[in-house]
Amino acid sequence: MNPKNLENEPLGRMFAHTAKMHRDLLRRLAHKNGLEHGQPIALAVISANEGISQRQLSEKLFITPASATSLLQKMERSGLVERKPDPNDQRAFCIYLTQRGHLVDKQMKKGLKEIENACLKNFSQCDIEEFRRLLSKFHNNLYEILNG
Repeated sequence: MNPKNLENEPLGRMFAHTAKMHRDLLRRLAHKNGLEHGQPIALAVISANEGISQRQLSEKLFITPASATSLLQKMERSGLVERKPDPNDQRAFCIYLTQRGHLVDKQMKKGLKEIENACLKNFSQCDIEEFRRLLSKFHNNLYEILNG
């Protein structure tokens, strides 16, 4: 879809195409940093919640505990996280970023900021505020439709 002709497209197609391009940029950033599917968001959640339990992580990621276990095993093998026994519950583990995990998290945050800045390069502060307001309304309307 040619960006110059996008304004004449149906809104749903514009939104879908724009979201796909953004998702492709995020995948490229994740791949550049050695992350696989599901790992970028898990890395961000663990970074914001050092010592989180596997159960809490699965809840925050909206995945099953078994999926969280598989995801964490891959992240451990990649040297991104380590699991330590929970001092309050010997059956549970707490998850922490390793030194490498912190480095990759920092690189991801920097890359995400660069992508956001590039996407908004021709926007004034007023444009950004209006875009956020309208996108929030759009999101809320979709939420109501889905959860009515």
